[in-house]
Amino acid sequence: AVVSTQSTGREFKDGGTIPSIRNDIKLPINLNDGFTKRAGPSEVPTLDSLFHWVCHSNFSLENIDVLTYRGLLKKIAITKHDTYNNHWCVRLSKIKTTLIMDEIETEEKKRMRLNPSHRDELFQYYGHKFEECVLEVDSNAPEVDIVVTSKLGRLRYLMAAEVDGLKADGKIVELKTHRLLQTEHHKKLFRQSKLLNTFLQCYIAGIEETTFGFRDNRGFIQNIKYHNTAEIESICRNDWNKNDMISFLNQIMEWAVSIVETGKIYHMSYTGKDSIELYEVENISYIPSWFRTHAKKIDDAW
Repeated sequence: AVVSTQSTGREFKDGGTIPSIRNDIKLPINLNDGFTKRAGPSEVPTLDSLFHWVCHSNFSLENIDVLTYRGLLKKIAITKHDTYNNHWCVRLSKIKTTLIMDEIETEEKKRMRLNPSHRDELFQYYGHKFEECVLEVDSNAPEVDIVVTSKLGRLRYLMAAEVDGLKADGKIVELKTHRLLQTEHHKKLFRQSKLLNTFLQCYIAGIEETTFGFRDNRGFIQNIKYHNTAEIESICRNDWNKNDMISFLNQIMEWAVSIVETGKIYHMSYTGKDSIELYEVENISYIPSWFRTHAKKIDDAW
């Protein structure tokens, strides 16, 4: 489900309901409970739900420079600071002047998704289990997205962002799990990787609140801590600089918008070689014809 949110304040409509944080969270939480019943590999995210939202809401893209989802912008922003040097590849096209960007699953990522290690499966399950235990939500409830309009640098974005829950004051909160921070080395890695990724994930979508569940080596949540994004930025001030990453994201996206031509398809990729490549590929459209048709009807100028 896709929920709408406006940049002047959050107005939820025509979508799923974002679940609330429980008032009766009891510790410890056994994150292993039910692991043998896990569902199979995760799906590759697509823009289909955002396309449907645009059509259903009769939302004009006339003043939108980029349509995408939040996770891709975070991957690009973190490129030079990613502890694990993750590679990425995106597909680009335009409807008139609006850049449409979605992800291409690399062969390596496809292999990891379809054949994850036991450790990867377990930690992915831990995240879902933590959400199930701290939110007022059915374990089979679908994920909920919000649609956000925002401006970063010179560009205006329309993006979909999957969100976890709501605090009692109505603010959206991101939920994360992490091992207990028992050494200075643990704390440093936590700041340089987990807090960095969480901060960018929140900042790009305008989310201000996070909740971290810290687990022991058995997979039991022993304590829960709450941080807003301003606190995270302050805690990590000696580890990374938000402005450097957002400036990098702005440069890459403005470059892509200036290069991509309407009616053509491009790939943009980072393969760990200290360079980002942007190149035209065979013109096989990945944007549904029904979306192109409807988008053009919304705005008579198209």
